Amino acid sequence: MTEICLELKNIQKSFTEGEGVLKGISLTIGKGEFITLLGASGCGKTTTLRIIAGLERPDAGQVFLGGKEVTMLEPEVRDVNTVFQNYALFPHMTVAENIGYGLKLKKVPKNEIKKRVTEMLELVQLPGYEKRRPSELSGGQKQRVAIARALINNPKVLLLDEPLGALDLQLRRTMQTELKRLQKKLGITFIYITHDQEEAINMSDRIAVMNQGRFEQIGTPDEIYNHPKTSYVATFVGNANILYGTVENREGTKALVEFGCGSALVEMGQKCPSPGEKVTLAVRSENILLDESGSIGLEAIVKEKSFAAGQLRVTLKLPGEEEVIASRYGIDSNVAVGQKVCWNFHPEAAVLVDCKENMAQGEAPGEETYA
Repeated sequence: MTEICLELKNIQKSFTEGEGVLKGISLTIGKGEFITLLGASGCGKTTTLRIIAGLERPDAGQVFLGGKEVTMLEPEVRDVNTVFQNYALFPHMTVAENIGYGLKLKKVPKNEIKKRVTEMLELVQLPGYEKRRPSELSGGQKQRVAIARALINNPKVLLLDEPLGALDLQLRRTMQTELKRLQKKLGITFIYITHDQEEAINMSDRIAVMNQGRFEQIGTPDEIYNHPKTSYVATFVGNANILYGTVENREGTKALVEFGCGSALVEMGQKCPSPGEKVTLAVRSENILLDESGSIGLEAIVKEKSFAAGQLRVTLKLPGEEEVIASRYGIDSNVAVGQKVCWNFHPEAAVLVDCKENMAQGEAPGEETYA
């Protein structure tokens, strides 16, 4: 197993009596790992980051950094630095003065500060910007300076609180690549906060999906996207349809599931339920197959067609109030609103979610998670 860098053990935090912001979360992070806390606003991810940084104290639980408990230590004595969304640069200082400020506080000799500032500027691809002030920089350049300032002290852990949120889409994608490059080159543990699922999938070694103060699932991008354990994870990360059905019969690891509009074969693996059991399945919208002739599959009526981000989305209305989304790249489709169609999916495309064995949260990862 890779050396453990940071551990959170049963962290609890409330700001209002009876309303827990963090409800006993536990997480183990390996040295040099890039892990993202992903979740909607109010899920507890920023509070988690502030507890790691020492800016908040947990009501219960422990924080370990490099094997040493730091739960009650002040921020300045923790080997942790933070990059914020609003850059937090000193407007009256030059780029060089901003980057070297932490070293100046530590009374590092001026020649050493100058040398390390130059190295940092090379690292973040801003050589020659030493004498500029923040007002003379673009948003992307300001963020690079903020990152250089955080990295110059060579912290054990770098915390990044939605650092790219204020940038436009194209620049954000460029900075995602740059941050990942920096992280791999330096070998520093990155803990990244975002509500952007694409950002999390593109950058992370592992993702911890948070919901209402708990970890819904912790895993690699592939595990989170292709093997969600809960309906929340399936719908929050990517576009998944949640289907409710009843097992009609089973053979080996496959089950025939009835959905009220027809039946479909589902690959369940070793957890295949017995006939009569209720099941909840997640099927990605891109894995929904349409038969425009309306003769093969489960019945539906086309309710809506829309086009966004290069994808055609077809909303299907099932008997009752349920809907299913089918998506694919391109705008070509012969189906029309109001048309009767049939839909289906490959047996391997459906994932069983919300099982009792899937609901445990917060376990420490196994050795394979440090790959």
